Amino acid sequence: MQINITARHLRLTPAISDYVQKKLEKAKRFLDHLIWSQVILDVSKQRHSAEVIIHAAGHTFTAKEESADLYAAIDLASDNIDEQLRRYKDRHRERRPQFRRSAGRSQKWSTDSAVSLAEPVDPRVSSLRVLKLLPLSINEAISAMDHSDSAHWIFENRDNRRVTVVYRKPDKTFGVVESIS
Repeated sequence: MQINITARHLRLTPAISDYVQKKLEKAKRFLDHLIWSQVILDVSKQRHSAEVIIHAAGHTFTAKEESADLYAAIDLASDNIDEQLRRYKDRHRERRPQFRRSAGRSQKWSTDSAVSLAEPVDPRVSSLRVLKLLPLSINEAISAMDHSDSAHWIFENRDNRRVTVVYRKPDKTFGVVESIS
């Protein structure tokens, strides 16, 4: 992450620059895709302020703090940014289901040229996909669907071993279709 430091009404010393860089290094542990940051330090008679702006992919985080001491203002702004990044990371982590990390790698859409059909495919069919059905509960499938842009989710129901489809209805509820033998 590139860090730009602007000093207004003060001389930017290497000690201040190193301190700011050390404080902003903590931000990297929250998000990997931080692009660049801008730090604006301003000193008046009795007021020292630090403003931190961090640009990440798709989001900008801003914190401005004032204190009687410049280092204290940097600390407060850095803590504020760290809290914003932590909350952002927590909000986005909840959208990813835990089972998807290991299972998501094995469930891949792929066109399989070795698949042969007993009868010719209707010319209106634009693609044929073969997928490995994972054993999931209906709640896990809905959770996985919430975190994808798919309008449906096909899986093997863990409870009854049937092929099941969960689909998103226009009123934001879900429908379930199960196969029978």
